[in-house]
Amino acid sequence: MNSSGKSIVFECVAKGNNSSVVPPISKPASMALLCGCPQNGSTLTDIGDATMNKDLPDNLAQKLKALNEARTAHNQNAQALTDVAAGIARCHQQKKDTEVESYEAESQWRTLFRTLRGEITPELQAQHHSRIAKRELAKEFDGLIEEMELDKIELHLKCGNTAPQQEAAHKSAMRAFAEYQMGKAVDAFNAAVINTDIINACVLAQQAYGVYQDDTKEVIEKRLMGAFWGQLKVSMALQKIEHPVLKEISLQRPTASGVLKELQDSPACRMKVAKEVAEKRKALQQKGGKS
Repeated sequence: MNSSGKSIVFECVAKGNNSSVVPPISKPASMALLCGCPQNGSTLTDIGDATMNKDLPDNLAQKLKALNEARTAHNQNAQALTDVAAGIARCHQQKKDTEVESYEAESQWRTLFRTLRGEITPELQAQHHSRIAKRELAKEFDGLIEEMELDKIELHLKCGNTAPQQEAAHKSAMRAFAEYQMGKAVDAFNAAVINTDIINACVLAQQAYGVYQDDTKEVIEKRLMGAFWGQLKVSMALQKIEHPVLKEISLQRPTASGVLKELQDSPACRMKVAKEVAEKRKALQQKGGKS
């Protein structure tokens, strides 16, 4: 608390490339893609999922729905905050302009009052009403700005709630999409790689290794996966695949717009500020009722 009894935190807050579409890949082509045949750095578009949520598993579709809802909720709060901040700035400027006009009106009225030596004329009365109106208008801006500052803090608090929810939903959707794609990769891998030739070769290798080694399965796994992964990394580096669902999710982490660090880092501070906002708003309402 500062010397005037106001919360320091409360005051701080108040101020405060074209895609080339390719046909679905056949099994031999899948094998080539998995095991390292370069595709000349082309960009693939997964047209198999072009219908978006229609062909997605329920879990992923639900994650996307939750993300869109969380994103909409946060964007609404962030936009409202932007609008309120712009409104406050506009009110400050209008108050300043009104105060200048009020001063000029006051000066003109006093000059005319002295010139007429106190005689009340329609012109003098009109200037009198004008100067009073401008003075009162300037005071009204003070009250309006105070109310809008409370709206601003409340929106900061709301953004502090919806921003983490949006990030959590984004993280959940991204992981669900990754798991969905890895499931497809495993299915394609099994269909393209596991065949009689590979099985027979591995059985013979295991028998031969087993004469002098006990870790035959580990040796075979290391050889196969080493060859596969080395070629796959090269192929992955040359590919750029655009996917409509991934585009919808966005590869960028959500920005925590409207979130104040001093509030986000302290639940106790958020509760304190929320209480102060409620008290100040109640006081303003009571004050408005008496006026």
